[in-house]
Amino acid sequence: MSNTYNLSGPTSWFGTLTRVLFLTAAAIGGVFMLAFSAAVAFFVILGIALVGLVAFGFFWVRAKLFGKPFGPRAQFEARASKMRADLEAQMNPSASDDGPIIDAHRTPDGWSVDD
Repeated sequence: MSNTYNLSGPTSWFGTLTRVLFLTAAAIGGVFMLAFSAAVAFFVILGIALVGLVAFGFFWVRAKLFGKPFGPRAQFEARASKMRADLEAQMNPSASDDGPIIDAHRTPDGWSVDD
């Protein structure tokens, strides 16, 4: 018959109890570390979201106070409507508020201006 030996040495009830208590304490410590890490991550994400909300609110209020469009779509629409109005004013000069249209032309006696 062959003898088998345990590499960790002979185990006693005290060694087994110590090992179980150590593994239990390690498992409980691991759970607490996981909970602590999750809490820290939660507060970091909450802080980033709060800073983003404050920045958004600042720029939104600033846009409302100064009457400027807020956001890329609103800025594009404001510029497009201004371009349309400018183009319409160029195509229809009588619609502009610059005053009457004056036509200057050269005559044999000099320049003449007609309304």
